[in-house]
Amino acid sequence: MSTACQRFCATTGFFRSCATTTTLFNRLVNPNHSTALSHRRGYASSPCFVPYLKLDLVTSRKFHLARLVRSSNMSTLSNSENMTRAIIHPTIESIRSLRKLIDPSVSVGFVPTMGALHEGHLSLARAARSQNDVVIASIFVNPTQFGEGEDLDRYPRQLEKDVDLLTEVGVDHVFAPSSDMMYRKNHATYVVPMGFDQTREGESRPGHFRGVATVVTKLFNIVQPTNAYFGQKDAVQCAVIRRIVDDLDMDVNVQIMDTVREKDGLAMSSRNAYLTSEERDKAPVLYQALCAAREVFESRCARGMDEVDAKDLREVVENILETEPSLTEVQYVAIDDLETMQPLTEVGDGGCIISLACILGSVRLIDNIVLR
Repeated sequence: MSTACQRFCATTGFFRSCATTTTLFNRLVNPNHSTALSHRRGYASSPCFVPYLKLDLVTSRKFHLARLVRSSNMSTLSNSENMTRAIIHPTIESIRSLRKLIDPSVSVGFVPTMGALHEGHLSLARAARSQNDVVIASIFVNPTQFGEGEDLDRYPRQLEKDVDLLTEVGVDHVFAPSSDMMYRKNHATYVVPMGFDQTREGESRPGHFRGVATVVTKLFNIVQPTNAYFGQKDAVQCAVIRRIVDDLDMDVNVQIMDTVREKDGLAMSSRNAYLTSEERDKAPVLYQALCAAREVFESRCARGMDEVDAKDLREVVENILETEPSLTEVQYVAIDDLETMQPLTEVGDGGCIISLACILGSVRLIDNIVLR
């Protein structure tokens, strides 16, 4: 056993001279540990040394997995020893083997992503870390949610960098399957959320929400999370996910977190990397237009108006967007119900969501703001 591993055992008192315990722990953190651990940075030579987690075991006739939690004693170790890289699970079998070993009393947070991570994704992972015993993220560029002529082929893929970023914010495991694994030969089953193709975003991206609903359903079935975390920036996607969870009686709590923005207000997005420096300077106009509509809404409510005409709010947004010549197309400005994403003519006590999609140069940008 390495010196670092001996220090960890002495500090925590968890791993004793018990082959059964070591075997169970290795199976827990990585069902394929005999081949996978050698590829992980930051591990000591001993295959049982995984300092980022601790295992509480209850002894009876055999060992039972009772609780998987982050060690509270890791502060005694140096940062380099403490930062054990998140385990990559490239197969469904691997992540399912892990999931079966986690006791039902243990909360599992799940952050689905397509990779090319930015601070918005990482904020979701931090929230999951603070609210759950175990955190799993997925990195999968889902082909079924990309339409013809969209950026599937050039969508950024940087698995190793993304895993490092997820490790830094406390993610324990990363599910990174291939397209062939998620959509095997003869795949014929899809989840179709009715009505969402008729939203303004759905009209702009036909079939997109079928792809989203299908992949999220598959991921939930595989990971079986307690809590799942999504960002508000993809407003209709959030509504779709809530809908399928409710309609299909999925046992998962969907947590929608606020949009994370750059200092100038631009919503963080992996596609922002496509922008030229000049286009990036112009991009905050989207959020400026949304904020102007919010000011109109709040001022009219402050004057005692029970309802605000949705057309007036839309015009405020459109007028500001028209001042930016770099926007080659405004695909839509929508004033919708917060739950159904169906269009509103008047905005009352229930509030609304104003969402938009624009083409800046060759890049499609979306954003939204919630009014209550």
